Amino acid sequence: MKQIYYAIQSTLHGRGSNVTKVISLSLGLTIGVLLFSQIAFELNYEKCYPDADRLVLVRGGGENVKTGEKGEGYDDSLFAPMAEAFRSDLSQWIENATVIFNFETLNVFKDGHKLKDVNYAYVDTCYFRTFGIKVLKGNPEELQRAGSIFVSETFVRDVFGGQDPVGQKLSLDKQHELTVRGVYQDTPENTAYHFDFVAPIYAGGGYIGGGTWGRNDIYYTILRLRDGVDREEINRQIYKAMQKYYPDSADDEWRNFYDAQPLPEIHLDDSNTRTRLYIYGFLGFAIFFVAIMNYVLVAIATMSRRAKSIGVHKCSGASAINIFSMFLFETGIVVLMSVIVALFIIFNTKDLIEDLLSVQLSSLFTLETLWVPMLIVFVLFIVAGVLPGRLFSRIPVTQVFRRYTDGKKGWKRSLLFVQFMGVSFVMGILLVSLMQYHHLINSDMGIRTPGLVEAETWMSPEEAENMVNDLRRQPMVENATRSMHGVLGEYWTRGLIDNSGKRIETLMYNPCDKNYAETMGITIIEGKDMQNEGDVLVNEEVVRLMKWTDGAVGKKLNDIQGTIVGVFRDVRNYSFFSTQAPIVLIGSENANHVFDVRLKEPYDENLKRLNEFADKT
Repeated sequence: MKQIYYAIQSTLHGRGSNVTKVISLSLGLTIGVLLFSQIAFELNYEKCYPDADRLVLVRGGGENVKTGEKGEGYDDSLFAPMAEAFRSDLSQWIENATVIFNFETLNVFKDGHKLKDVNYAYVDTCYFRTFGIKVLKGNPEELQRAGSIFVSETFVRDVFGGQDPVGQKLSLDKQHELTVRGVYQDTPENTAYHFDFVAPIYAGGGYIGGGTWGRNDIYYTILRLRDGVDREEINRQIYKAMQKYYPDSADDEWRNFYDAQPLPEIHLDDSNTRTRLYIYGFLGFAIFFVAIMNYVLVAIATMSRRAKSIGVHKCSGASAINIFSMFLFETGIVVLMSVIVALFIIFNTKDLIEDLLSVQLSSLFTLETLWVPMLIVFVLFIVAGVLPGRLFSRIPVTQVFRRYTDGKKGWKRSLLFVQFMGVSFVMGILLVSLMQYHHLINSDMGIRTPGLVEAETWMSPEEAENMVNDLRRQPMVENATRSMHGVLGEYWTRGLIDNSGKRIETLMYNPCDKNYAETMGITIIEGKDMQNEGDVLVNEEVVRLMKWTDGAVGKKLNDIQGTIVGVFRDVRNYSFFSTQAPIVLIGSENANHVFDVRLKEPYDENLKRLNEFADKT
């Protein structure tokens, strides 16, 4: 108890230096806890399901029949009927299979009010059994009925106030009514299949999105393998089954191949994800290390001042162990105060942190991941307490009679050098980050962004055309257009095949209105803009991959209906960290999903007026 008393007294007497220690440690703790918790969160992606290693995503690609050479990249989304076919044909190797479609992004309404940030998907009746998600209420077979949905526990609390939601109504864009038929257990945020509710994928005797064999490969197929099934074996069986429904051409030099990738591997299989986690780790360690070194150096700086008081303690019978314990208690008090300040910072900047990390704090700090911040605090206490404690406990008792001096200054300079190195490293990372941020903000996206706004909904092609015409007549609007996909993100996909029949990349295509390029500010660098139904524009990447050195205008691209009339500058629909995708824009009068509007200045005021117009109509 005496050590605790003396530790408290020392803390109170050294208020100036202790404030510096608390500020340094609390900032280091805040950054360290957040970054290392984020790393732990992402390392556990897709591991929330029972026997997660037996869950696989079926993806496809192309390979040369003669050489075995594989084409570039995989296509994670394939054909809608695959799951149902595999359930019957591969029952010896799989326990279950499900199909997921989550490319639709309609607005969700309850009692006429739009709900924010709702993520939903269309699934089949085997969705819950395949993933091992517990159904708390309702019969999953209800997902065969059009308009039925199952909602998550969190969605029940947030939207229905925790009341029984069964029988309650929602709507998509105030056009398609949905009825809640059941409730399922929450899935955490560190899964790609985290949905607020799921709806039936069946529609009109087929599938939502019109998918079938060889058409609209925009569906995810998830299998639950039987215990002990080898990955190579299931790949062979998938290929055999696919030859029954979607056979390779006998004359084709290239054939399809299929790979069942375990879900827990997918997230870390992305090189950008791994690089980001490495950066988090290096930055977290550097800042945490600098914070600890600050504490140690500030503590050591008080050695000459405290040497005499330590000599007095030893004259009074205190041993080296007692002195060491006293400094450990003192460090414990400072660490405890720093933890309190760090918690205050984290919970008072909750919205900013969640926005930067793209994850809720409640998902970042769970019972399963609390060991991460606890381990960080423990390491901080041990390192910050042991080194100064050992130094002070070795001060001789004779220091009570003379002024303390330490002629051995080399180790102090070494510590100071390490401190400066750590600070320089952190500053270097921050400067590089600022330069990257400046580069990203000012980089050319391939579109003219000022005054460009976008909205998504579904309506008939005739209604979509009338909507665009109404928008163009508004005084605040410079131009308006429509398309099937937003300019940013993934479009519909198909294989890009070169002249030898080899699949060389995944091609993205977007049916759109004829004035799409003009409205979006896309630059045509060869040929002309779309004028008629079926006119095709390709980007520079398509020309490069197809090796069209004599120009692209007038050519056909694979089996796409229409003729290429122009080439446009590459549009960055994906991150700058991703490779440029080959993109095709197809003139279509049936584009009826995404509406882009080019506003006149002043943009903020006119955006407000445009939203008021949209609410009225």
